[in-house]
Amino acid sequence: MPKKSIKRPTLYTSFKRAVFNKLLKSKHLKNSITLEHNTIYVLPSSLGWYFIVVAILNFVMGINYQNNLILIMSYLMFVVIVIAILMGYSNVRGLTVTFKNVFSSFAAQTPSAQFILQSTHACQSISLIYQDITQTYCHLDEINNTAVTATLNLPYEQRGRYAFQRIKIASNYPFGLVTVWSYVQPQATVFVYPSLEKVHSDAHVSSLDEQADNGKVKKLGSEEFEHLVIHQPEMGLNRVSWKHYAKTQQLLVKEFVDFKTANALFDFNLMTGGTEQRLSQLCFLVCEATEQNSSFMLKLPNKSIEINTGQQHKQQCLECLSTYDGDVL
Repeated sequence: MPKKSIKRPTLYTSFKRAVFNKLLKSKHLKNSITLEHNTIYVLPSSLGWYFIVVAILNFVMGINYQNNLILIMSYLMFVVIVIAILMGYSNVRGLTVTFKNVFSSFAAQTPSAQFILQSTHACQSISLIYQDITQTYCHLDEINNTAVTATLNLPYEQRGRYAFQRIKIASNYPFGLVTVWSYVQPQATVFVYPSLEKVHSDAHVSSLDEQADNGKVKKLGSEEFEHLVIHQPEMGLNRVSWKHYAKTQQLLVKEFVDFKTANALFDFNLMTGGTEQRLSQLCFLVCEATEQNSSFMLKLPNKSIEINTGQQHKQQCLECLSTYDGDVL
């Protein structure tokens, strides 16, 4: 797996994360949360802190110059801050955020997660932010009794398996002077599958039934006689076994097995290129076989998945490919 460029957190960020993890404990480690007094946090926003500083300066100036108008202005500014806190708290109280599903993706594309938001009253200006990354967010202008579906893109592009991080539910309603927020951390896993690289399956896939009864190799895409069946009116005469007709006076039709549709083995060692390229080729073959409803087996140097078919088998194989961390060839 290619190395990822990871930005190391600053000392302040690490300290803040440790403090929050200690304080939050496990009350936010769930797939659904309803915001109540014990899960809502309120602090002035960046604009709110500037607003408070100006209010304090006005108060100091009013005291020094004994100017009642400046003092009244400072009092009104403090009242606005208090009103903003109360309105911001009331705005999000009763909001329910429920994790619905996570959609894995193929490399170079970002996965996404779906949430259902519903409130007992009109709730204004709600944002969902992934892992406090401001570039990864989803904003909703209004939420009411009708359930609203929100899709949040996740910041993963490279192949791998990722633990679902904390989602911040935030609002700056009503005046942008306060930030009211909470958290929800679904217990889910995010997969980014290898990218798809088209490959011709006949040239890179071996059959599980390669050896014939007589020891000869059956080539993929070839047909071989299997058994005889009674001729039906809709069948042509080109496959009639005339030797058997001469002996039994009965029309019998030859049935052939097509080894192109036989159970296939997708082997890592049969692919070409480096590790990532081979995984991409296997990923394409798995998807193609599932679309054709063909049975197949996946073989990696450190793991094998038994023969099966269907969407569940496909997902198991893709997850195995996404977490493969063998040596680069």
